[in-house]
Amino acid sequence: MVGFQTNLKFGEQKRVFSLIPGLENAEFVKYGVMHRNTFINSPELLDETFNMKKNNNIFFAGQITGVEGYVESIASGLVAGINAVEKFNKTNKRITFSEKTMIGALSKYIATPNKHFQPMNANFGILPELETKIRDKKERYEELAKRAINEFLYK
Repeated sequence: MVGFQTNLKFGEQKRVFSLIPGLENAEFVKYGVMHRNTFINSPELLDETFNMKKNNNIFFAGQITGVEGYVESIASGLVAGINAVEKFNKTNKRITFSEKTMIGALSKYIATPNKHFQPMNANFGILPELETKIRDKKERYEELAKRAINEFLYK
């Protein structure tokens, strides 16, 4: 099974997985193990472009920055890559995304001072609230998505 993280011992994994109908006689080639994410203290070290604050020749991207997940890591690479190219081309531009977009909210999260910094997935909770309260979660998320799209299209 891909992506299975657990603290269960291998023998217990075999026992539990074998209880699943159809897997009673399966041969398990590799068992799951828990892994530890390593990440830097981005709020201390990085700005919203994933550039080091004290050495602007170095950019970071991916899970080491404190974004968690494949899409989030790709987004951090996009921001870092665009800004590395701008620096290389000596344009003196810093390209950032609005905090009303998920890319911008994640960038802001990793760059905002936080004594208890921990990795973060993309989630609606890191976006700024809407001006109007919407109780229905599905409706609220739809409005947050529309607002983010508008930030890209009209800014």
